[in-house]
Amino acid sequence: MFSFGSSVSLQEVLAGREWRLERQKQLLGLYRDMVLLDFKCNIPGPIKNNASIERLFQHGLEAIIQLLNGHKILILHQQVKNAKVGPEAFLVVDSTAEALKGLMIAFEESSPLARLYDSDVLYRDPHYLEPMSLSRQELGYPQRTCLICDRPAKECGRSRQHSVEEMQAAIERLCQAYLP
Repeated sequence: MFSFGSSVSLQEVLAGREWRLERQKQLLGLYRDMVLLDFKCNIPGPIKNNASIERLFQHGLEAIIQLLNGHKILILHQQVKNAKVGPEAFLVVDSTAEALKGLMIAFEESSPLARLYDSDVLYRDPHYLEPMSLSRQELGYPQRTCLICDRPAKECGRSRQHSVEEMQAAIERLCQAYLP
């Protein structure tokens, strides 16, 4: 899964984040009272996009759309960007941030494969210029755990507890076991 594809530079990753933030602002400016779901994959290492990663992403996006439809949550705008820094979807939905985040937490915990997804729920607060993000902890849920150990994922990521190769091997095993 990670043996082919173009490596991304730090500058490309940072430019992708800057573009994402600007797009989030645009969408929340256009759909002022709605909520934005920014969906992508958690992929460590320099290769962020290839056919396998796109397949993983598409599988998750289809599951999320089915979940939203099943809960009668209207999707007002959908945009998918397939970039070198990874595929990403922006879904503007008619929901509360709390309800959507609750659904996304349930989705992320629904299967081991869903742990590879990152579902950010954003909303517009008139007191701030930047989009506001709703965290798991704000709703009383624990932090996500590492794919390899039971420690908080952010802690392992910051300390580089596991090598990129270890993380990629764990992702490969999940995809082989659970991706249809």
